[in-house]
Amino acid sequence: MNRAFSLIEVLVSLTIASMSIAALAHSASSILQARRASDRQQAATLFAERRLEELLALASEELAARDERETAFDATGELAVHTVIEPGPNDSLWHVSVSVDPSLGGGVVRLHTLVYRDRRSP
Repeated sequence: MNRAFSLIEVLVSLTIASMSIAALAHSASSILQARRASDRQQAATLFAERRLEELLALASEELAARDERETAFDATGELAVHTVIEPGPNDSLWHVSVSVDPSLGGGVVRLHTLVYRDRRSP
């Protein structure tokens, strides 16, 4: 007995196959967007870490209050950088903060620390 597929059966199977392919394409697109956001977040974190290390390497006499905003560029795009150095509750304790915002996505990275610097030493 030769049994062929009816037109309805073919259309239903093609519909199911096309919906499956569309779902896979959407998943792939979501994965790529998440990967790009992750790359931007990682780049912002590395930039903030480097900037904070540079600030911590300053000698006591170079440590001064400042509030700076700048734009930096790297392989992932534009980064908005906000650097704040402010005196703490006494002359020897300073608050150092670096915030980096990747403009094309990813969250803002904020790194803070308190630094003890003896201002009396020559």
